[in-house]
Amino acid sequence: MKLGHFIRKTSKDPVIDGLGHISKYLLPHQRLISESNPLKKNGIKALGKHRNITNSFTIKEKEFKTYLAASSLAHVLDGWMYLSNSFNALINGDEGTAIHLAYYAELRGAMSLLASEGIGVFDKHHFGTFKNESVIFRYPRNEMRKGATHQFVWTAMEKWSSSGVKPDSNILKIFKVNGINFYDITEYFHPSTSSSSLLSVSIIKSWLKDWCFDIMTYKSDRKERNEVSYRPQRISDFSQKINFKDIINELENYWSVISPSGIDNFSTLDKYLLRKLFESLYNNISTSSSRRDLIENAFTEHGINDQNLFNFLDFNAPYNNEHIIFQNANIKNTTSLSILARATLLLRISIGLVSQIYKSGGVHKSELNFVWDQYAVDNGFWSPGNLYPNFNDLWTDVQSSIDDLKLDVNDGSISNDIFSIKRSRPQEIIHFGQINRACLWGLDF
Repeated sequence: MKLGHFIRKTSKDPVIDGLGHISKYLLPHQRLISESNPLKKNGIKALGKHRNITNSFTIKEKEFKTYLAASSLAHVLDGWMYLSNSFNALINGDEGTAIHLAYYAELRGAMSLLASEGIGVFDKHHFGTFKNESVIFRYPRNEMRKGATHQFVWTAMEKWSSSGVKPDSNILKIFKVNGINFYDITEYFHPSTSSSSLLSVSIIKSWLKDWCFDIMTYKSDRKERNEVSYRPQRISDFSQKINFKDIINELENYWSVISPSGIDNFSTLDKYLLRKLFESLYNNISTSSSRRDLIENAFTEHGINDQNLFNFLDFNAPYNNEHIIFQNANIKNTTSLSILARATLLLRISIGLVSQIYKSGGVHKSELNFVWDQYAVDNGFWSPGNLYPNFNDLWTDVQSSIDDLKLDVNDGSISNDIFSIKRSRPQEIIHFGQINRACLWGLDF
C-alpha cells in the first residue's frame, strides 16, 4: 500500500472510540493506558512481532486505539516541555542546544497531530487506525530508510495536509476569537463563495507545511546540528558576547502572543491567525466588496461590532505590522528563534486537535486532573496537592514576572549578563522559561 493511500484511509474515529474505553475503564484508576498494552513499553518491537505472520503474537484493536488516544496527549505535553527547555537553553546562552530542543518540540507537535488523526509513528514500522481495523505500514525493503521516524513524520504530514479529505473542516473549530470559532466566523465572511470552509482548511494546511519546515529539512540540517552536538563550541571566538537583553526581548514576544484572555485560550495568537486567514481568503475570492466590509459581515452576524478588532483584522494602523513570531517562522534557516516560532505555532494547533478528540470521546478535562497535577508539579508550576481550578491563572502567575524582567533589562537596572539577571530576578527568570504553562491553559475540553 502506498503511503498516500494509507494516510487517506486512516481515521480518527477509532481514536475517539479508544477514548471512550479509556474514560470508562482506565481514568477511574488514574491511567491513560493499560499496563498490559504492548505498545506502551516497546512499541517498535511489538509492531514488528505483530506484523510477523509466523508469530502468534497480536496487538488487539483496543490497544491500537487507546495507544493513539493516550499518545496524542503525551506527545503534545512532551512537545511543550521541549519548547520550555529550548527557551531555558537560549536564556542561558546555549544556541546549539536551543536549536536541538526546539526541533524536537516541533517533531513532537507533528507526532501528536498525526496520532490524533489515527496515525501512530514509530521507526520503520508505523500503524494507522482505519474504520474497521488497524493496519501496519512499512516501506518495501529497498526503501526502508524512508520509514525512519523523522523522515516518515514529514512525509506523513505532507501527504496528510495534501489530501483532499484531510483534515476536515473541524480543524477550523479549534481556533476562537471572542468565543466564536473560525468555522462559524468564516461562514459569513463571503457567504456567496461556495465551500468557503474548504478554502479556509486549505489555507491552514499550507501553514502546517510551513511550520513543519525543520522536519522536512531534517536530513540536510543534520550536519549543522551534528556540528553543534559533536564539535567543541567554546574554542572558536572568545570575543563574541551574548546579548541577553536581546534574547529576553525576543522571547517575551512569544509569551505575549500565546497568552490567554477571557474565554479565549490563545486570544492574541488566534486573532493574528484569523487576520492571516482573512487576508488569504480575500486574495482567493472574487468580490467587489472591500476586505473591511467582509470582516464586518463575518462578525455582525454574531452580534459583534468591535471596531478596534476590525481595525486589527484589516491591518489598519497601529495594527499594520505582522507579529514577530510569524516573521521568525518565515525565516527558513536553522536558527533557534525561527525553529522556536514554528514549533510554538505547530504546538498551538496540536493542543487544539487533541482537545477536540478528547471532547468528542466524552472526556472532560477534570477527569485528567491526575495528569495535570503531576505535569505541573514536575515543571514547578505549583506545589503538590495545589491543583489550580482555572489554568488561566498559570498566566496570571507569570505575567508580572515577564513584564518586570523585560523592564529591568531594558532600563539598565540589571547588567546585561546572565549572572546579574539571575541574581537580581531569580523567580522571574524561572517563570520566563516555563513557556509550557501554555499547554495547560490551551486545553479546551
